[in-house]
Amino acid sequence: MANDNQTQESFDYRPTVFLPKTDFPMRGNLPQNEPKRLAYWEAENIYAKLRETRKDSPKFHLHDGPPYANGNIHIGHAVNKVLKDIVVRSRSMMGFDAPYVPGWDCHGLPIELKVEEKFKKKKRKKEDISDSEFRAECREYAQGQVDVQREEFKRLGVIGDWDNPYITMDYHFEANTVREIGRFLSNGGLYKGAKPVHWCVSCATALAEAEVEYEDHTSHSIYVKFAAIDDLNDIAPELKGDVSIVIWTTTPWTIPANLAVSVGPEIEYSAVKITDCGENCNLKAGEILILAEELREGVMAEIGGTGDVVARFTGSQLDNRKFCHPYLEQEAPILVGDHVTLEAGTGSVHTAPGHGQEDYEIGMKYGLKAFNPVGDTGIFDEATPVVAGRHVYQANGIVIDHLRDCGALLETSEVKHSYPHCWRCHNPLIFRATPQWFISMDTNDLRNKALVEIGKTKWTPEWGENRIRGMVEQRPDWCVSRQRNWGVPITAIRCNGCSSHAVTTADVLEGIALQVEEGGADVWFAKDVSAFLPKDSVCPDCGGSEFTKETDILDVWFDSGSTHACVLEQRPELDSPADLYLEGSDQHRGWFQSSLLESVGTRGVAPFKGVLTHGFVVDKNGNKMSKSKGNVIAPQKVIQQMGADILRMWIASSDYSADIRISDDILKQLAEAYRRIRNTVRFLLGNIDGFNPETDSVPLAERMPLDQWASHRLSVVARNVDEAYQNYAFHRIHQEVHNFCSVDLGGFYLDVIKDRLYCDSADSKRRASARATIYDLADTLIRLVAPILPFTAEEAWEFLPGSPANSIHMHHFHPVADIKVDEAAWDRFFDIREQVNMALDQAKKEKIVGSSIAATVTIPNLEGSFAASLNESWEQLFIVARVEEGHNLSVRPAEGIKCPRCWNVGSPADASHDIHDGLCPRCFEAVAG
Repeated sequence: MANDNQTQESFDYRPTVFLPKTDFPMRGNLPQNEPKRLAYWEAENIYAKLRETRKDSPKFHLHDGPPYANGNIHIGHAVNKVLKDIVVRSRSMMGFDAPYVPGWDCHGLPIELKVEEKFKKKKRKKEDISDSEFRAECREYAQGQVDVQREEFKRLGVIGDWDNPYITMDYHFEANTVREIGRFLSNGGLYKGAKPVHWCVSCATALAEAEVEYEDHTSHSIYVKFAAIDDLNDIAPELKGDVSIVIWTTTPWTIPANLAVSVGPEIEYSAVKITDCGENCNLKAGEILILAEELREGVMAEIGGTGDVVARFTGSQLDNRKFCHPYLEQEAPILVGDHVTLEAGTGSVHTAPGHGQEDYEIGMKYGLKAFNPVGDTGIFDEATPVVAGRHVYQANGIVIDHLRDCGALLETSEVKHSYPHCWRCHNPLIFRATPQWFISMDTNDLRNKALVEIGKTKWTPEWGENRIRGMVEQRPDWCVSRQRNWGVPITAIRCNGCSSHAVTTADVLEGIALQVEEGGADVWFAKDVSAFLPKDSVCPDCGGSEFTKETDILDVWFDSGSTHACVLEQRPELDSPADLYLEGSDQHRGWFQSSLLESVGTRGVAPFKGVLTHGFVVDKNGNKMSKSKGNVIAPQKVIQQMGADILRMWIASSDYSADIRISDDILKQLAEAYRRIRNTVRFLLGNIDGFNPETDSVPLAERMPLDQWASHRLSVVARNVDEAYQNYAFHRIHQEVHNFCSVDLGGFYLDVIKDRLYCDSADSKRRASARATIYDLADTLIRLVAPILPFTAEEAWEFLPGSPANSIHMHHFHPVADIKVDEAAWDRFFDIREQVNMALDQAKKEKIVGSSIAATVTIPNLEGSFAASLNESWEQLFIVARVEEGHNLSVRPAEGIKCPRCWNVGSPADASHDIHDGLCPRCFEAVAG
C-alpha cells in the first residue's frame, strides 16, 4: 500500500516487483574457483563416499588404459581422460557403481632415454653404470612423472582413486606380468626364433607394430640383373645365351643378404631380347631380360633400352631355377609365392629372408635361413663383402656403386613413399632377423579366437570392428622381446646344453613371481640362475644341469595388455571383462589389440565387452598439432585462462568419432555457449528464491498449460540426454542442452513468464505454477550437465533451494514427468511467432516502435483456440501490447498508457486513484488491492 506522503510521480514500484534474486554469480571465475572445488572434493573424500553410496548398485567398469609416464599431459591426454570421466560420472548418476582406477605405463625405452640424458649431463657413461643403479633411476624418474601427471589429470576434474592408482612398475604388477608371460610359455604360445622384426638401429631394439609410425621417406630405387645359371631351354627354346631376371627394390642395402628371387605363380613373364641399349652401359645387345609382361613397357622405358619379346611363360615354370647373386658367388634360386604382385617394379622380387616378413615366410617354405649380416646398431658384419663395417644408412650408395661397377645395375633413381619409422626417435626402421621371443598368432588358434571375440564386442564407432579385425587377420606373430634394461624380464631359463626352456615349469615361474613380488623385477637380474631353480635341477630334454637366464625384457605393450589380469582381476572393486575400454583410434593396433591377444591367449575371452575410440586433436585447419608449426594448444593454458569446465565442454561438444578440431576461436565459441547455459541456470535459480520444494511444488496436472509445455520439453530433453549418455554420444548432449537453454527457454518460455514471475501477486496461482516448473528445470538441468561440467554443477547445486547438503555427484539423474501436448498446434504457433518476431525486429529498426511491449501487431489466420487452450492471451504469448487479427502482418505503436510497474501498455485499472491511477488492472490489484 502507498505511503500517505507519496505521489503518483514519486512512487517507487521496484520493491513490489519480484525480480530474480540469487547469490549464484553471473561469472564463473573458473580458473580461480575450480581449485577450491577440488580441495573441497578432496577434503570431503567424495570418491570414497560415492563408492560407499553405490556399493550395492549394479556395476559398471571402465578400465583405464595407462598413459605413458613421461612429460606433462597434452591436449590428447585431456580429451581421453575427460571422455572417460564423463562416462564414469554419467554411469554413476544413472545409478551404477562405477569405480575409476587410473593407471600408468612406467617401463620402456622413452624413460630409459630420459635417464641416459640425465647421466650424460653428469658426464657419466652408460657402460659405467650398473644395471641396478640404472633401473633405480628409471623407477625414480617414472614415479616423478606419475606425480606430475596425476595432479594435471585431477585439475581436469577427473574423479577417481588417485591415491591408489595402478602402475606397471609396482612389484605386484610386475609379478603378475611374470605370471602372464609364463602362461604363454606353459601353453606353448611363446617361442624363441630368429625372424625379421621392425628394428630401430638408433635405439638398438626391436619394436612392436604399435610402436611403428609411417612417414614419408625418400629411398633409392634400383633395377638389378640376376644372371641365370640353369639352362632354361625347356621352358622356351628362345631362353638361351645371356639370360637374366630383373628385380626392383627400394632397399639396396639388403642386396648383401639376398638369397633368392621370388615370382608370382600366375603372372605372365616375357623374355625380352635387347636390340638397342640406348645410353645404358650395363645393357648388352642380344642379352635376354625376364620381366612381367604387364610391367614390361614401363620397365624398358625406365632402363632406356628396347627389345623384342621372344617368349612368354608363367612364373610357376621358373620354380627353383637357379640364378646367381649379382656380385657374390652364390645362387639365387627362383621362389614362387602369392605375395608377388604387379603393383610396381618388375614382377620379380629380390628376396632376403632376414630382412622382410614376406621374404622370411617364402624363404621358410623353401628351407632358406633368415640370414642377417647387420648388427644391433646397424653396422654390417666384418665378413660382409663390399659393406663390411659400414652402417646401413651408408650402405645404399655403396651397394649401388658396386652394382654399377659390376655391370648388374640397370637403373637407379629416388622414390618418395610411406616408410616405417621409430615412434620414439623418428628414424627409419629396418627389418632385421634376430633371435626374439614371439607369441604365435596360430598356436592354440589365437588368431581365430581373437577374431571371434572381436565379433562379440560392441565397438563405438562401429567401424572400429572392421579396423581391428583387418589388423588381427593380417598381423604376424607378436614380437614381445626387447633388448633393453627397464622393464619386466622374460623369465625363461635356458639349458646351456640343448637351448631348451623346458626347465621353466609352472612351479618355477610361480617361484620367480613370488620373488618379484618381494623385490621387484630387479631380482631377476641381481640373482644367479640357481636362485630360481630347485636344487639339482636337470633339463628334461637332454639331462643337462647348467642353465642361463634369458636377459630380454618384455614389450611394454605386453605390460599394458596384461592390465586385465594385473588390475581388473586383482582389485576387489573391479572385475573382468570390463564394460568399456576407451582410448584413441591408434590403439586398435596398440592397447586394444595387445589386451585382446593377451586375454584371449591366456583366458580364451576378450578383456572388454565394449570399446570406444576417439580421434586425434587437430588445429582448426585439420593439421596435426606440432610445436614446429606453432599450432599446439596446451590444456594447462586453457585451464589457466578459461577453466577446466570450458575445456570439458569443448571435448563433450566434439564429435570424437573423427579428428577433433581446436583453436582459440573454437574455445571462445564454447565459452559463449557455456555462458548461455550458466546464465540460464542463474535465471532459474534467481526466480525460485525462497522456494521450498516440499511445500511449494504444484502437481504437473494442476499447472498452467504453458508450464506443462515447458515440462514436456524438459522431459524430452532429459530422455534424449539420458539416451546420449548411454550411447556415449556426448556431442548430442551439448546440442540438446544448449538448444533447450537458448531456444525453448531463453528464446520463448522464460521470456513469456517473466511478466507473471515479476509482477503477479505473491499468492498468484500462475506465479506458483511457473516457479514450480522453474524449480524442475533447474534441478534437472544441473543434474544433466553434472558429468560434463562438474565444477559448475556443484556450484549451482549449492544454490538450488532444498538441495541436499552433499555433492551433486552423489545423486542420480531422475525421470521427468511428462504430459501430452498438441505438438502440431505448437509447431503452427512457433511458425507464426517467428514471422511476428521478424516483423517486430524490422519495426524497431525503422523506429516504428521502441519495444515489442509497446506494439500492436496485426496477425492474419490466428488459431483462436490455441491461446485459449493455454489460458493465455495472444499478447502474453507474443509479448506485445495488443494483438489484432487482420489480412496482413503489420506492426504499429500501441495506444494506451504504459503501466509504471510492469511496463505493459493498456488502460489503467482505476484512473481516479490518487497514487496508482496509472497501473494496469493486474498491477493495481497486486499493489493497491
